[in-house]
Amino acid sequence: MHTDAPKKDTVKKAFLWLVVFDYVLLALFLSQLSNLTLNGGIFISTLLMLYNLLLSGLCFQRTSHQDSYIIYPTISATMLAFVCFLYFFFLV
Repeated sequence: MHTDAPKKDTVKKAFLWLVVFDYVLLALFLSQLSNLTLNGGIFISTLLMLYNLLLSGLCFQRTSHQDSYIIYPTISATMLAFVCFLYFFFLV
């Protein structure tokens, strides 16, 4: 029973770092938004969309009622990514 606790804690920490990494990727995307070409923007947007979809799916599979707090930053990152994509494709 004690062997499961450190493994679960490691997986939880890794998942939290994936969420933090998602915000870093979105910040980099926003900082380079004006310098991107259309092809580069489409490629990066597609990669970020796939990352956010995989992260959201993983979030809903891995979280329990005790760890449900992790859903909110994951969903907010996905919504922020959607807003960034709309901004890139329609306003830039």
